[in-house]
Amino acid sequence: MAKNISRVQRIQRSRKGFFANLDKLFNMDKILGGEFPWHQFKYFIWIGGLIILYIGSSLSAENLIYTIDTTKAELEEIRADYTTQEAEFMKRGKQSEIIKEMKRRQTGLQENKTPPTKIIVEE
Repeated sequence: MAKNISRVQRIQRSRKGFFANLDKLFNMDKILGGEFPWHQFKYFIWIGGLIILYIGSSLSAENLIYTIDTTKAELEEIRADYTTQEAEFMKRGKQSEIIKEMKRRQTGLQENKTPPTKIIVEE
């Protein structure tokens, strides 16, 4: 036949689990005045997860800002190169610069002294 076991004895038997070992390890009896509030432990885990998410989000934002700043600096450098090359191209495209270059290379080409004439076609 089964023995009658009081509730107090059942609770004492169940204290051999994982959480009982954590109670012994952290010994929160002095602070909390009893056992560790495991029913609130899930809220601590939730808040810890939110804190980790917040830290990760801020690190990601800082990385994005750094990337944007480096891209802006690179863009400014490319713009400066473009304007420099454009100015050199416009200078080399002038007739006087072309004549100087042809004389330097000694190609035998000469500048046309007569201005171009306009051809008018009557219909």
